[in-house]
Amino acid sequence: MTHKARTNRRQTVSHPATLTMTDETRHEVHTLDLSHGGISLQTDSQIRLAQYCAVSFKVQLGDTDHKVLAMGQVVYSDPDAELGFKTGVQFLRIDDDSRAVFQQLLQESKI
Repeated sequence: MTHKARTNRRQTVSHPATLTMTDETRHEVHTLDLSHGGISLQTDSQIRLAQYCAVSFKVQLGDTDHKVLAMGQVVYSDPDAELGFKTGVQFLRIDDDSRAVFQQLLQESKI
C-alpha cells in the first residue's frame, strides 16, 4: 500500500518520536499524521522500504501523559522539499493501551 492508496481517515498529529529499526538503529523523527492503519513521519534521511520498525512517542490526553508504541513496516520514504523525507509506516501490531490512545486521537477529528 502506498500513501497514494490510503483508505483510512487521517488525523494530523505533531509529536517528537523515535523510529527504531530491527538492527536497533534509532532515528529521531516527528509525527505528521495518523490513521488506524499507519503513521506518517518526518525523517532526516531516507529509510529503506519494507524494513520492520517500532514507532514510539508520548502524547498528552487531558491531564495524563501516554507513551504509545506500534510495530510496523516502512511502506514509503519520499524526498520532500520542506520536510527532508516523508516516511510512512504501516502498522502491523499495536498494544491495547496504544490502540486506545490512537482511537482518542482519531476521535478528535470528528469535532
